[in-house]
Amino acid sequence: MPVTLRVVGAEPLARALARSPELVAAESLRAMTTSLLLVEGDARRNVRHDTRRLMNSITHRIRGRGTRLVGEVGPSVRYGLYVERGRPAGKKPPPRAALRGWARRHGIPESALFVVARAIGRKGIPPRPFLVPAFTKHADRIVRLFAQAGQRVVVTLGGAE
Repeated sequence: MPVTLRVVGAEPLARALARSPELVAAESLRAMTTSLLLVEGDARRNVRHDTRRLMNSITHRIRGRGTRLVGEVGPSVRYGLYVERGRPAGKKPPPRAALRGWARRHGIPESALFVVARAIGRKGIPPRPFLVPAFTKHADRIVRLFAQAGQRVVVTLGGAE
């Protein structure tokens, strides 16, 4: 005896599932971009600055595609790491050339650069974090952004939109 099976709504479901990878990718990118901008903005506001060079170098980038996205926020200047994490005591002094601009802006004579560099090498520099606090402040909101992205995908695929 032949059996006939009729599935109501199969064609719209098949179409929705066919476009689900693009939808998931778009929503993931949207959540990632918003998350990175939150962290970047807070890091820029909270970083200590002398010339604003470090602040202006903080930016974000996204690598990968689809659901394999990696977002990064950070400065492009090398000394940003030392501001964020500090510099341990007992290390080699920084090059005097790296201190020249700072010394000039603060009225410290060129002849004192050796002493300043030696003191930094001996005593280190305390950390002044700006990236980790920015991420920590927004961590819960970032989780919510990705959860909302997932909800939008489900709603769209379910046809309730």
